[in-house]
Amino acid sequence: MKQIPLHISIILIALFLWLNHSHAHRVNLFAWVEGDTVYVESKFSSSRRVKKGKIIVTDSEETQLLTGTTNENGEFSFKVPKKTELKIVLVAGTGHRAEWTIPASEIEMPAAQKAPVQEKGPGAKEVLIGIGCILGLAGIAAYIRNRKKKNLDHESTKI
Repeated sequence: MKQIPLHISIILIALFLWLNHSHAHRVNLFAWVEGDTVYVESKFSSSRRVKKGKIIVTDSEETQLLTGTTNENGEFSFKVPKKTELKIVLVAGTGHRAEWTIPASEIEMPAAQKAPVQEKGPGAKEVLIGIGCILGLAGIAAYIRNRKKKNLDHESTKI
């Protein structure tokens, strides 16, 4: 049986400890949009909430749109500042940083910023189709009524 050289063993142990250590400092950030509000939740990998973590929101050109701080539950929310891709950055102390990007397609504009939708009535084509349907149904009704009348006249003339 071969023995593993000492320097390879030390490297493997150091690598294992380094990976374990880096995973322990991981911070998680989750963000989603509901209506015109963006909700953010943050926590460390140990499930502890990020209290008073700094939130920075930027657009796709890295222009800072707003900043804030997470509450005691690691939560933060804000109204959508504009319909663009939003990059949310959490800074939770030395070496603790997380990012989340919300694409513009997931963002709804607030009702005040939406362009008014003009309601238009039926066009000429729809009006003509409607009139044609009404005349067609009236013709079918007249045909059925006339046929019943002929049948009654025909039966009364029988001997």
